[in-house]
Amino acid sequence: MESKTKELKLKHEEFARRFSLHILPRRFVRIRHYGILSSRWKRGKLQQLQDTLKITRPEKAAKMQHLKCRCCHEGNLVTILIFGKRGPPKDYLLDHKLVPVN
Repeated sequence: MESKTKELKLKHEEFARRFSLHILPRRFVRIRHYGILSSRWKRGKLQQLQDTLKITRPEKAAKMQHLKCRCCHEGNLVTILIFGKRGPPKDYLLDHKLVPVN
């Protein structure tokens, strides 16, 4: 039985021309379950393509975990600002009024 896939060598211009045929006109909607956006293609060929082009995969962002208040154990604490490992900049301490935590 013959394979369904075939390899073809193209010049750069011809590859760009064929690839540009997949660019949709304005106001058209892309169907995400067809072609290179399909799950089957992503599972099979995406890793091979990334290896060929030497593309590093981005790390998955850690899920944000909402913390509870340490005093009343209610509500969700949302991080607004994160300082470096050495503490807040001196200018920040001088410009902002610090509220003591009981």
